[in-house]
Amino acid sequence: MFEGVHDRLPDLQAYLRRLGIGETPAPTRENLDRLIYAHLTHVPYENLSYCIEKKCPDLTVPALFDKIVTHGRGGYCFELNGLFYALLQELGYDVYPVAYRMWLGLGQLPVGHRASIVTIGGEKYFADVGASGMAGLCAVPYGSRSGDGAYISVRGHEREVRRVKDGEDVAVISYVDSYFDPVDFIPLNYYCAVGPAAADRPDPVVNLTTADGAYSIDADIFRIRSRGQMEERKITDEAMLRDILKQYFSIELGDG
Repeated sequence: MFEGVHDRLPDLQAYLRRLGIGETPAPTRENLDRLIYAHLTHVPYENLSYCIEKKCPDLTVPALFDKIVTHGRGGYCFELNGLFYALLQELGYDVYPVAYRMWLGLGQLPVGHRASIVTIGGEKYFADVGASGMAGLCAVPYGSRSGDGAYISVRGHEREVRRVKDGEDVAVISYVDSYFDPVDFIPLNYYCAVGPAAADRPDPVVNLTTADGAYSIDADIFRIRSRGQMEERKITDEAMLRDILKQYFSIELGDG
């Protein structure tokens, strides 16, 4: 019934082209960082499938490939990290999925996100392309800081991804380092897309990292962050939203 979540990637080279990568990278730490950065800068985080199109995302690998690679869309954490996991497997990485909770200054939220743990040369790394770069723009190593300052600590039964935000060292993500089968994300996906979590977040959220900042949509506000400067525009109607999605995120929504 759920076999498709374990399918192999349909077309490795097409996915790499979607990421702007022209050759097949070897499964190294340097290339893992490169793949994460390429994903964040080429494939937007977006919740439009369930927010606007009123669909529960299909987490099977063929469906994710069709949406993200063939049709040039983005997705949210279960989609982006689901397809990225298939990519890492295809490239020969030693990788397994984990579920995590995000800390947003709102207290302890339920586990509702997906990432991967990658082992390279006996060392483990936290890899996430599905949360708009919250864990950073590269893999987070166990035992040292990542290239952009994130690190992993242990707190009780969980591990935390921590980084400095607004001058304070804070946990941004916490997780149990234990294999979470891809089928186990199906009920979480349903809960987040059409359950209570979706009701709590009914507005569009879109984000794409750029070389010097990011483009983002949060409800009816479009933001361009560039070199420490922020520009904001209010989205006044659906036509303006669609124009911004096409111009800045290369997303074209259907009519229905």
